[in-house]
This record gives sequence, structure tokens and C-alpha cells, in this order.
Amino acid sequence: MVDLDYRPLSALALSARSGKTPASANVHLWELPKRRMLTLRLDPSNADLVAKAEGALGMTLPTKPNTMTANDRDGFVLWTSPDEFMIDLPYGGAEGSDAATMKALMDALSGEFALVADVSDQMAGIGLGGDLWREVWSKVCAQDVHETVFRPGQCKQTVAAKSNILFYGPDVAAERIEHIRLYTRRSFSQYLFARLEDAALEYGLSLRSV
Repeated sequence: MVDLDYRPLSALALSARSGKTPASANVHLWELPKRRMLTLRLDPSNADLVAKAEGALGMTLPTKPNTMTANDRDGFVLWTSPDEFMIDLPYGGAEGSDAATMKALMDALSGEFALVADVSDQMAGIGLGGDLWREVWSKVCAQDVHETVFRPGQCKQTVAAKSNILFYGPDVAAERIEHIRLYTRRSFSQYLFARLEDAALEYGLSLRSV
């Protein structure tokens, strides 16, 4: 993997523009920091493989479609298909605990019928929150995110503004989802951010910088 050291949304000059929007608004939009994102594929009915993966991760694998598990260090395992999971960890670089977790997972599954792939540099993350984030969402995506339907502990994959995305609410202990993290390919990220920003303007928008 080639480690990309530039931010996917750098061309949007969010740091400079964030000071020109109100700190308090009905919608908040921001670029997420880089995350360590790993694709894990294995047969979830193979208890031995699952135990090896969970031991290396320190987290259980979700067993129900469109659900996720979490630890107390901002780490998540997202169900993405019957035999595929996305592991989302804080990024610490080559010497970080995330890199150590990746190596432990690869070592644990070495020689097994399983796949671990680092896709960190393929992905870009966008944060969307505020009191009216669902109204903004409805302008760019048909996926139902009403609070009675989309609950903490769930994750979803869909298409928003013609961009393939994976999204979830990071506070799994909350009563309702107040903001989401959404991930798309780097090549789509500027376009998707611009669409979300445009959709949010009528509600009052706060741009945030990381």
C-alpha cells in the first residue's frame, strides 16, 4: 500500500472556509480524519476462523446484516455482506496500534481461506450531523434513516448522489443517531461533499475542520 499523505478534500479548503460559517447551525458537515480501514473476508460459519479473527481484533464480528460491533477506543467492525466485514480503526500510521492490529489479524489468518486487505487509502470520510441532518440526507439519498428505522448499532450501504457509500452512527450507546460517519471512494469524495453542502444551505450550515 502506498501511504497517501494528502487529504481527499484538501481542494475544498475547508480549514479556511470553516471560519466563515456559524459555529452553531442546524447542519454540521466536516471531513473525517484518515482511518485505518481493513476489508476482512472469511466464512462466518467457521468458528475457528472467527475465533482467530476476533482474538486478533479484540472485538467480536457482527452476526446480523447491517449491524456493527465496537470497542471503547473508537474501533468498529461493520457487517458489509454475508462473508465480508469492514474494520474501522483510528489511524496511527506505520507504528500505531492500528498497524499492530492489522498485522495481528494477518498473522492469525495466514494460510487460512480468508482475506485481509488494507483499503485505508481508497476511502474518504465525511461527517454529517446537526438537528436537521436527516433532512439534508433525504435530498441526496433514498435510504430511510428515520430514527425509528436507523438505530445506533446499525450500519448501511447504499448510493448517495450516485456515490457508493458505507455509513453508521459512531455512538452505539446513544438513544438515537445524532450524526453519521459516511465513507466513499476518494475519487467521489469532493463531489459528494459538495452535494451535501449544497443540500444543507437552506437549513443553515456549519463547516468544520479537523
